[in-house]
Amino acid sequence: MNEIMNSYPVNKTNKVKIVSYNTDFVSEFPIPLPPIGKNIDSVMIKKIIAERKFPIKLENILGNENLEGIGQSKTLNLKEIFELSKLLYNTCGKFSDDSREVSKCFFPRNAILFYDENDKVFEILEICFECHRMQFYSKKSLEINGMCDNFYLKLENFYNSRELETKHKGYNNETK
Repeated sequence: MNEIMNSYPVNKTNKVKIVSYNTDFVSEFPIPLPPIGKNIDSVMIKKIIAERKFPIKLENILGNENLEGIGQSKTLNLKEIFELSKLLYNTCGKFSDDSREVSKCFFPRNAILFYDENDKVFEILEICFECHRMQFYSKKSLEINGMCDNFYLKLENFYNSRELETKHKGYNNETK
């Protein structure tokens, strides 16, 4: 565990937050639906387009403390950071296998934000629990092997136990 605590990004972190975002979006490219039973004219189309919301891109918050668009967040205490680090870096063996990740959707709704001494986000680990994939924003971070059994379930339980959403809000209704 000492190796993890001395490795980037953990070694440069003053604060860690877990976040939930984009839970209102089915995909990256939302298509607004016109009201049912109404005649659609150009004014209505312009209004729909003007009111249309887009998913947030987390890279836009790098170097900022503003988390506009983040639906839920929780700042972790030292015990929780240690628990999360053990989960991320000690759950699986260190065997690389990227073949499973290539064909997945990757529309992340969760992330881990790493803050520097100036309370600015300097690293992001985005997580998609729907396709079981994750990626760091930079290439300097430790490699996480998320290919073992139950890794994503354990990580999702970590988020859920802190009352953060991990899937599209309609996900439970869609899968029943």
